[in-house]
Amino acid sequence: MDKQNRIHAEGNGEEQETRDRILSAARQLMAKKGMKGATTKKIAELAGVNEVTLFRHFTNKKGILMAVMEEMTDTRSLMKEVLEQAYPDIRTMLLSYGRAYYNLMVERKELLMICILESGDDPEMCDLFARVPITAGMVLAEKLAVLTAEGKLREADCQTAGHMFISSLYTAFMILYHTQNQDISIEIEKLLDKSVDILLAGIQK
Repeated sequence: MDKQNRIHAEGNGEEQETRDRILSAARQLMAKKGMKGATTKKIAELAGVNEVTLFRHFTNKKGILMAVMEEMTDTRSLMKEVLEQAYPDIRTMLLSYGRAYYNLMVERKELLMICILESGDDPEMCDLFARVPITAGMVLAEKLAVLTAEGKLREADCQTAGHMFISSLYTAFMILYHTQNQDISIEIEKLLDKSVDILLAGIQK
């Protein structure tokens, strides 16, 4: 995020409310019309501001897009919250975590697809899209490390374990929502169940 956008991001009161309205309008239009269809004029109209105000908060349309994507891909607190819940056992925790991650991807699939489409010409967009699975894998790895220190899991490479688990769900998401291949049938709950079993086979005492 450039200096001008950071300044407005830190604003309060009416300025922050205006910025939030612009971002909300941008999210709606980008999800429905894609990057090209979400013009600054349409974003400004939906947000109830003029384009001068829009450009005062964001340098250009890419500035708005990057702000939306950064907000959307900042999932660390959401994923940590899932692991902080009370669970009867580690297996239930992993099932809940995997389900929460996959559902998050599905809920934001339209904007994630925009990331994919734009990433070919913009490395920043590629990095933003990759942030979602990488963050999910890192948060899980940190939790596994804690459980290992508590003696509940055997000594293992927690980072590799966490990222492998997330990768199976990430791949399923990409197949179902990016390729849109109607001939491929993936039962997410069954995949999640088996992925948890494989993970536990490698790390559980």
